[in-house]
Amino acid sequence: MTTPIVTAIAVYEAGKKAYQAYQTICDFVSLGREDPTPEQEILAKLEVLHQDFVSLQGRFDELLEAVKQAVRVEQQAYVLNLQRDLDGLRGKARTAMDELNSWVAGGRRDPLLRANADNNSRLAANTLLEGDSFFYRPDANSPESVFDHRLAYVAYVYVLTVRFGVIAGLNPQYREDRLAREELTRHAARLDWVFQHADQAIEPVVDGRVDPGSYYVYYRGVDHITGYDSGTARTAWLPGGQAEFENVVARYTDQVRAELRVQTGLANLMGFHDTVAYWAKDPHVPGWSPWAPVGVPDTMASVGAASDRPGRTVLVWRDPQKAQLRTTSYDSTATAPAWKPSVAISAEKSVLDAPPVLALSSGPGLITVLFRGADGGVYATRTDATQPSGWLAAPVKVSGDTDYMLYFKAAATSGSTVVIWLNNQTGALMAVFQDAKGAWGAPQEAAPAGTASLSSDLTVACPSPGVVMAFWTRDDRTVHSVTYDSHAPAPAWSAPAQIAEFPGGDFPSSIQAAGSGDGKADVFWQGGFGSMWFIHYDGGWSAPAEATPRHLTNWGQPFTTVPAVTAGRRLNAFWLGRDYRVQTAYRDPQQPTWSAPLRLGQTWWSYAELTAATTPAGSVQLYRVGEKLLTCFYDTATPSAAARIADAQALMTRAQTLWNLPGPLRDEAIARAFDGIAVAREVVAQDPGYRARLAGWLVSPLGIHLLAAGRHDEAVAAMQEALGLYEQLIREQPDSDELAYRKATTLVNLAQALWANSDQIQGAQRAVEATDLLRRLTAKNPGYRAGLASWLVFPAGTYLKGIRRYDEALAREQEALSLYEQLIREQPDSDEHVYRKAWTLVNLAQILWDKSERVQGAQRAVEATDVLRGLATKDPARYRPALGDWLMWPTIPYLRYSGQRDQALVRAREAVDIFTALNATDPAKYGPKLEAAKKLLADLQP
Repeated sequence: MTTPIVTAIAVYEAGKKAYQAYQTICDFVSLGREDPTPEQEILAKLEVLHQDFVSLQGRFDELLEAVKQAVRVEQQAYVLNLQRDLDGLRGKARTAMDELNSWVAGGRRDPLLRANADNNSRLAANTLLEGDSFFYRPDANSPESVFDHRLAYVAYVYVLTVRFGVIAGLNPQYREDRLAREELTRHAARLDWVFQHADQAIEPVVDGRVDPGSYYVYYRGVDHITGYDSGTARTAWLPGGQAEFENVVARYTDQVRAELRVQTGLANLMGFHDTVAYWAKDPHVPGWSPWAPVGVPDTMASVGAASDRPGRTVLVWRDPQKAQLRTTSYDSTATAPAWKPSVAISAEKSVLDAPPVLALSSGPGLITVLFRGADGGVYATRTDATQPSGWLAAPVKVSGDTDYMLYFKAAATSGSTVVIWLNNQTGALMAVFQDAKGAWGAPQEAAPAGTASLSSDLTVACPSPGVVMAFWTRDDRTVHSVTYDSHAPAPAWSAPAQIAEFPGGDFPSSIQAAGSGDGKADVFWQGGFGSMWFIHYDGGWSAPAEATPRHLTNWGQPFTTVPAVTAGRRLNAFWLGRDYRVQTAYRDPQQPTWSAPLRLGQTWWSYAELTAATTPAGSVQLYRVGEKLLTCFYDTATPSAAARIADAQALMTRAQTLWNLPGPLRDEAIARAFDGIAVAREVVAQDPGYRARLAGWLVSPLGIHLLAAGRHDEAVAAMQEALGLYEQLIREQPDSDELAYRKATTLVNLAQALWANSDQIQGAQRAVEATDLLRRLTAKNPGYRAGLASWLVFPAGTYLKGIRRYDEALAREQEALSLYEQLIREQPDSDEHVYRKAWTLVNLAQILWDKSERVQGAQRAVEATDVLRGLATKDPARYRPALGDWLMWPTIPYLRYSGQRDQALVRAREAVDIFTALNATDPAKYGPKLEAAKKLLADLQP
């Protein structure tokens, strides 16, 4: 018989594999890379997921057997049918992977494969999104159905990961697409629905007995879906009364539920939900990221983190096997952001096997690391750009001759770092300072002998630059402090003073402190009944107050409470809660109360150290030091203008890629271009220096693609917006030829959009303005002559002809002809210039004809074909088709109707010969033209 824990492991493993695959796809998409292509990279991740699920099939079979055993024999057919339907959905998702793979392997030429991959992945995921019945089974003891997510959950995490992979593969910038975000948001809500129902089936059974002065608690956990029962355990008799008993009952209730969440796979479901929800949210909305592994393979203990400039984070840790410090860094502003390979920054066996390792930054380019050496003293190292490793050649001891300490604390402010420790022999509080250049002073006494005892805890904070406050506890349940102000005429430590008494007989195991940089500071601690307490300094100390509700924290867990002050002077507190989840609360400046506590991420199996690094951009990066180093961060939703413009560029690149693919992808290409424009507009609102970039994208690709798709009104609007931006810029930079040229280019494209939108007068006018502007630029820089000549022919000359302004059209065609003749004299070997001259002659011929100057019109047409014939002789494949077309129109008709029938007949025979040869190579394309040429020849023959 299959045991409940085995079935729980099947669910756990399925969720874990899908969660990992989803995260790796997120990691790839977040980098915005294009090489290898998004589809190829994501397909590789999905193939790993598929193979992982294949390897787990034995566990899935055991899971199916367990669900069958939970129902009566006559109900097992329902379970088998359910599994068959779920297998079908997984098969449909697998088909979507195959179709996307085939589309990529086939050079992205078959739009049906791409569309089918999109449709099949969507259908598989949406079926489980909408179908509640998949998550229920018959109840063996009741006519009602009972919630059992196990079979459907295995299928759902698979098909949802495939669906996300397809979405991200087809549009790596999908977060700018509202419809894609809404689709993933629905799935995040569905995952939460599954979790809530499954969590309700977990029953912690916690009770005990209270006698006068003491109590005990017994506890047990049951999962009613898998049937798993943890068995009953109990505590020893503990000192306390009813209040203490209720507090411990609440703690074990949270812990039993937490342990069962991990064992039944619900913790993975929580993490999976958080990942889907985060990547589905509007990127403009701030919020916490999901937990994700840090891409550093090293074994770590006692990790410290710091950031000294925007985008850069440094991690430092103790290697538990070599007893040495190692470090790595991550720069999100790099072209290909990644954690660098770690380097050693101390000798082996030089680091004491005890936390903490602290990393602090007191200014750009200066990160200081503090740790206890093998001899028990405090050592420091720092960044040093002159060394190959980027760090000092060797750490230096900063605690002097004293090694009598249990621990130390440190704080940093702009231009200074301070370390404090307790001399265990004398009870004196000691301090040492580092200056802005990284040099250390001599240790000094911050508080006299007898100040504290071995049971005291201590901490330190910098309320403002140059000011230090040190804090410690005493056995009489009080908090004391001393202050050092470097701005005083004769800087010295103040006399020790009591600043608070712990309420209700509390005596916390540790205290934490943080300064906000504006003269204010806070000290906080975990109370005995599971709440966070604090006192606040603003010229004087407040009375102790609870910052959070009770029954959240777990008293006595070291290195699990972390403060962090972000830009804007927001004080954040982080701690590991009784439910094995990281929790946080914050208080903004000038606010007397703290925010409601927020839980970050899933339940973990056990407690682990926490460390945090605040960034200059106002974010917090949080690290959890467990079996693997995990991180999450507060997304301020205020990326730099450069980062957002890179997002816009990626969207524009994607739009162009889609536009160039065969099949019906042009609407999708335009949608991506609109997404990019929306991002670029946001950037311009933040930084007007990107206006030229926005204007360029409004013209191409957006405006040009809209014009080609027949969406003329939108094309006109885009071009006009671009024109307005260029005119702003030219007013600010009147001497910029580049801006003037871009304005001319915009006018040319606007002219075509207006003409296509049936506003022909305005279209012609904008074309004239474009050539007038480019003519002025050409007078300064003859390099523009070829562009001017081209625009004079089209659109200016063509549009003027179209509105019957023949003289103006004729003048521009003749100007173009003169320019091309100049260019040919300078570059006689340029076939392109010769072809453009012939093209101009053809257009000139049509204007002359429409002006009733028919002999001249026919003559210009003959000249055009004579010029082109020379090119066709040199390069038949390129020019012979155009020669045939120009003979058929306008040359032969113009000769015929201007009384030059013999000349027309000669050229009609030439056209038949040309199209006969071409028809032999491509009958579908040239066959109709050959027939037309033969008919024209027959009409001309006497």
